[in-house]
Amino acid sequence: MKEKVNIKKLLNYGFIKKDNYYYYEDILLDNKFKIIVIFNNDLLDAKVIDINTLEEYILVKLKDINGEYVGKIRDLYLKKLADIKSKCFEKELFKFKQTKDVVKYLQTKYNVTPEFLWDDDVNAAIRNKDNLKWFGIIMTVAKEKLGLESKELVEIIDLKVDPKKIENLVDNKKYFRGYHMNKKYWLTIILDESVDSKIIFDLIDESYNATKKG
Repeated sequence: MKEKVNIKKLLNYGFIKKDNYYYYEDILLDNKFKIIVIFNNDLLDAKVIDINTLEEYILVKLKDINGEYVGKIRDLYLKKLADIKSKCFEKELFKFKQTKDVVKYLQTKYNVTPEFLWDDDVNAAIRNKDNLKWFGIIMTVAKEKLGLESKELVEIIDLKVDPKKIENLVDNKKYFRGYHMNKKYWLTIILDESVDSKIIFDLIDESYNATKKG
């Protein structure tokens, strides 16, 4: 699970946009030091400046350097960074646009949000809220796991589909037999927009309806 900055929250926090980056500073420890934080190209960089010398106080970044004074400044430095991250960054469940569209569809139509049930942040179950039966799973896998000649990571969805339809759809390019699921009843689709989202939504509906039976 990734974290993505919310620029609006960044600005509300006190960051100032300068050219192609965002700049923030604040005073630490009785006006003796200041922290400077720069967000640029999805990277957050920070340093502490000694106000008297105008030089970087690098001791806060040296873990082997201890002491009450350094520890106090380091603690303020780390607390400020943690506060910025908690207030300006949001967890991004998935990376692919089509995966996000699928999640939005699930939330809008079925009031269902993918659940991370395992000790990782790449596999999420999709469950019927009424009976907790699975009607899908979203995973991040290397293409080679699907039989393709690439180690590129992709997001996929597994859906429960009529076996006859699976027979007609599987082409091992866009549609695959269920990855880590029963290959007779489950279909895997790469969420890279090679399959139209409307088709995927219809298959989601079919899979959801299958969980209402029995």
